[in-house]
Amino acid sequence: IEAVHTWFQTRFAAQTVFSFSSGRMALFALLDSFGIGLGDEVFVQAFTCVAVPNSVLWAKAKPIFVDIDDSGNIDVGDAQKKLTSKTKAMIVQHTFGIVADMQKIVNFCKKNNLLLIEDCAHSLGVRFKNQLLGTFGDAAFFSFGRDKVLSSVWGGIAIVHTRQDAVRKKLMAFSQSLSRSGNLWILKQLLHPL
Repeated sequence: IEAVHTWFQTRFAAQTVFSFSSGRMALFALLDSFGIGLGDEVFVQAFTCVAVPNSVLWAKAKPIFVDIDDSGNIDVGDAQKKLTSKTKAMIVQHTFGIVADMQKIVNFCKKNNLLLIEDCAHSLGVRFKNQLLGTFGDAAFFSFGRDKVLSSVWGGIAIVHTRQDAVRKKLMAFSQSLSRSGNLWILKQLLHPL
């Protein structure tokens, strides 16, 4: 696990790296660590996996579905129409490894003071203008489920690029509060579907 953490920290120039049982748990931990919660709105693209809006709901925030553009990724023009004073974050999913227009998204988030979280569940190793996806936002998460780019059957990683010590401490406390899987459960997952 430490070797994986080190690889992500080095490769993505991340300030903080923590592993979780899944990508959705990593997203939930990120939202919680950045203080996203009750009364907050989070932009998610309308074409997404249920895990993304569910994580927003678990954080007690409200997912705001934003239309997609021709690439299958979030449409900044539609996000602009739906922006309110309650909007606090945007989750950008690089759908099926197809890169979202990160220049436009980064500019939009900076202009509107929004937390930018990249969903890299399908885009480990993909680049936009020679920069790795997962390095554009304030944070990113990756998934290692059975259907992902790199599968360990189960698992996820959250990385944070901000130097905010409070966020790092909260993410560490969140990670340490979770129970760890037993060896029998791990063996069952590795032998699935046998």
